Amino acid sequence: MVAPSLVGGLAGEIRQRAAPVAPVLSAREREVLNRIACGQSIPAIAAELYVAPSTVKTHVQRLYEKLGVSDRAAAVAEAMRQRLLD
Repeated sequence: MVAPSLVGGLAGEIRQRAAPVAPVLSAREREVLNRIACGQSIPAIAAELYVAPSTVKTHVQRLYEKLGVSDRAAAVAEAMRQRLLD
């Protein structure tokens, strides 16, 4: 049996540990994520951001890692779930 004085603290600790932590995205990663959500291709994103397509691909791979996904659709779905889109 758990002492009543500990129940409140334990419940708070469990809630805190269970709460998902949103990944920290860089400003550029957020820009890329928002453009992916709009359906833009890597070459189109690169042209708009004045960077090489390989740079955009790097941002996309980092997004996938941070969001724990492996494709664009899953990235957008996870971003929506975590309210990461502008």
